[in-house]
Amino acid sequence: MYEEIAAAMPVVAEGGPHAAAVACGSATTLGAAVAALDAGGTAVDAAIAGAFAAAVGEPTLSSLGGGGFLLVQEPGDDPVVWDFFVDVPGLGAGTREPHVETLSVTFASGVEQVFHAGWGSAATPGCLSGYLGALARWGRLPLSDVLAPAIKAARGGVLLDDIQVSFIHVIGAILRLTPESAALYDPVLAGEPFRNEAYADLLIALADGAIGGATDPRFIEPIDTAMRENGGLVTREDLLTYRPRERTPISLRRGDARIWTNPAPSFGGGIVLDALAQTPADADPATLWPRLLTSLRKATTDRRRQDLDAGSTQVIRGTTHISVIDAEGRVAALSMSNGSGSGVVVEGISFNNMLGEEDLNPHGPHGNHGLAPGTRMGSMMAPSLAVSDDGSLLVAGTGGSERIRSALATVFARVLDLQMPPTAAIGAPRLHAAAELNDVEPGLSPEILAVLRDLDIAVREWPSADLFFGGVHAVRRTANGTVEAIGDSRRGGAVAVVD
Repeated sequence: MYEEIAAAMPVVAEGGPHAAAVACGSATTLGAAVAALDAGGTAVDAAIAGAFAAAVGEPTLSSLGGGGFLLVQEPGDDPVVWDFFVDVPGLGAGTREPHVETLSVTFASGVEQVFHAGWGSAATPGCLSGYLGALARWGRLPLSDVLAPAIKAARGGVLLDDIQVSFIHVIGAILRLTPESAALYDPVLAGEPFRNEAYADLLIALADGAIGGATDPRFIEPIDTAMRENGGLVTREDLLTYRPRERTPISLRRGDARIWTNPAPSFGGGIVLDALAQTPADADPATLWPRLLTSLRKATTDRRRQDLDAGSTQVIRGTTHISVIDAEGRVAALSMSNGSGSGVVVEGISFNNMLGEEDLNPHGPHGNHGLAPGTRMGSMMAPSLAVSDDGSLLVAGTGGSERIRSALATVFARVLDLQMPPTAAIGAPRLHAAAELNDVEPGLSPEILAVLRDLDIAVREWPSADLFFGGVHAVRRTANGTVEAIGDSRRGGAVAVVD
């Protein structure tokens, strides 16, 4: 009676015991991760190699100018979260006035979206420090091996897939704010490969030791100079004092599994676990979905202390995810974000606009957000791991800004409550809870939609599956040790198994 029809068809790769598996958002990212595994690297080597390459294969979603989170579990240990998200900038800046561009973009649907970008919208980035710190702790490959695929891609160029080109179209007005940014992205719209020679030069300098890391003056000085000259708030002191932080994940027992995810000060993981905790486990979709939508709204309000947005159908944030399990059973879930991008490029690095992201900083880059310089900002990103009593596990994460919470909550509810295989759970119709409208992909049975309407839950049905609902890229290990990589086709899913 309540049968669901798949909204999207995930891409899948399967392997036997002692195989490794990767799921991510582009072929370029995947190739770098697989090369690391082929070379004998760990899941963290593979995830970080993929992250460096994602700045080329997914250039509006990932950059050394952003931040992120890495959830790692070593065999036999509890997981940890490596937090390298952005800090509020301004240490030693004095009374520097930020230069912020406010752009209004009207999409084909007629929906208007306001973006805050420019030099003054950038927060202190954490990716380079986070990537190098993670490799030092959990990696085993030489840095040159980890960086080699990204260098090759940046130097030789990558023909981006349609999804990545669509992101460039959406935020084109931001990407043309400065000549340096326009020079990177305009060729793609003319059908040319994406190239980033300056980024390749930077990675080569890191690989051969000419730049010793994220606090090396040869890395910091060009950024500091550009920020001071153009109205940016990121300072030399911000970059010198930035440090990743190890955090203990929050967790929830649901059924025969425990879910681990991103803790405070970020709020996405807390919303997912709060919503599931407030929703009784139920194998009947007719009661599960109304309860989960209600719980998601309440959990978001409680965690964020502010009203949900009304559910704009065009809000797209630059976030992507990589999930990896290696042959030794080590897992890595890496989520990274550049916001919507600031339109600012220094040394081949596209900088974030986190101070201008209204879901992270609702008062805007000029507003009094109440956070002192050096404070770690919060995020909706929630790399997650579910471990069942039989030893099976599911590693998952997604991009999608405000939809991250809904995407992960519905996938975990389907897997743990409805006992759906992860592939089916990722392909099934998504439901997103917002303040006034609940967005739903096609494929839910008419009976379920009728139940929602009977409970006065306003539903907006989408005509097709859409990247709006995020892209859950996941890897799974079964109780007998076989592995599976599942890429979400909504956001360019790419998968591989390495024997």
